[in-house]
Amino acid sequence: MRLALRAPAGAPAPAAVEAPRQGAAPLESPPPPPPRASVTPALPLAAPTTTGIPAKDVDAASDLTLKLNARQPLGLQDLRTAEDLYGRYASESSLKTLLSASLLRLADQERSQRRLSEALAYARRAVSLGDDDGRGRVTLMTLHLEAGAWTEAEAAARDALRVLPRDPIVIEGLAYALFRQDRNREAAEYFRTVVEIGGSPTAQGYLERIQKNLADERGMTEQRLSHFHVRYDGGEHEEVGREILRALERYYAWLTSTFDHQIAEPVPVILFTQQGYYDASGAPAWSGGVFDHTDGRIRVPIGGLTSALTPDMEGTLMHELTHAFINDRSHVLAPREVHEGMAQYMEGKRLASQLNERQLKALADGRIGGVGGFYLSALSFAEYLMALRGQGGVNDVLKAMADSGSVDDAFRQVYGQDYAATRQLWWNRFHQQYGS
Repeated sequence: MRLALRAPAGAPAPAAVEAPRQGAAPLESPPPPPPRASVTPALPLAAPTTTGIPAKDVDAASDLTLKLNARQPLGLQDLRTAEDLYGRYASESSLKTLLSASLLRLADQERSQRRLSEALAYARRAVSLGDDDGRGRVTLMTLHLEAGAWTEAEAAARDALRVLPRDPIVIEGLAYALFRQDRNREAAEYFRTVVEIGGSPTAQGYLERIQKNLADERGMTEQRLSHFHVRYDGGEHEEVGREILRALERYYAWLTSTFDHQIAEPVPVILFTQQGYYDASGAPAWSGGVFDHTDGRIRVPIGGLTSALTPDMEGTLMHELTHAFINDRSHVLAPREVHEGMAQYMEGKRLASQLNERQLKALADGRIGGVGGFYLSALSFAEYLMALRGQGGVNDVLKAMADSGSVDDAFRQVYGQDYAATRQLWWNRFHQQYGS
């Protein structure tokens, strides 16, 4: 989210706050998590009973079956055992089930360690065996959802529905994948089906959200390009809509190079009249634009704009698009301070040009609080990260968040200490440099 005014002008009267924690509470409510299907555990397995299999192989299969049923961790040697048994006795259906279950258990273990590419490889092998009960397909869908690979998640969900046509986990997974691809009417139908089936605490909320989005955007003109779906009020804003689309394409190319990352799906950008924006986004009065972490949309008020974009609008577009890149690169894990600091930094803002000496001292002493203080502190923190390891370090920490599933682990890997410790080191340096 971007401040509609420069932070010092919008900040409240200086107040004593604990500066290292200033703004740590989110300025927006954190988005609800998307529906995540847990990998279906292996069904109880039976040891092979076909006559003619040597006792030692029956014992090996029985030992692995007991290990799976006891939910014990598996290793590569266990997988080799299952592969060898199935390879030699392919007609024994229980050994095929044993291999499939072993692959899915290993996929689950890799998933718990956030090694999604390894988990996907195991799950694909399980499905290739002919996973008739659908467990492998559900696993693939789940892993793609967690990776933010919405097109792949849709394909896996549709494949799973061929085997499990009334499974609410699969239907909701498909609905969410469609929702994140900006295919709202299709998504609404599947969420409605989940509500009718019952058993989901989130489907009704998503259905209501989509219905509100459709109502907010009713009658808008839409332009779809490779990177954006832009919607705006028809003829009234056609010129400014085209100009905003041109600006977004420029910024997209620049951010792709800067973050060394490309967003897989088109980003929906909704351009509202001033009041329509606040009604649709629920944003506070100081907001000049908002990126929604839940549905991936950028919403911007454009009332009164002409085709010649103002510097403030160009800054808003860069700011909100930066949020989309950070959100996608970190798999939604980047902390609010990183989001808002880097979004301002990408706009071209620098603390030294935002504040005079007296204001810098007030900020460093913890006497500028509220929204203004949060944004200024976040910008200072972003400048600190850039000074430590540059853009490459920021890119590395965002990627490490996605790979590890942990903000603290990512900061330890890239900056040598966890997130709180890195924030404290920034604060100590900032206060020493500018404070009383």
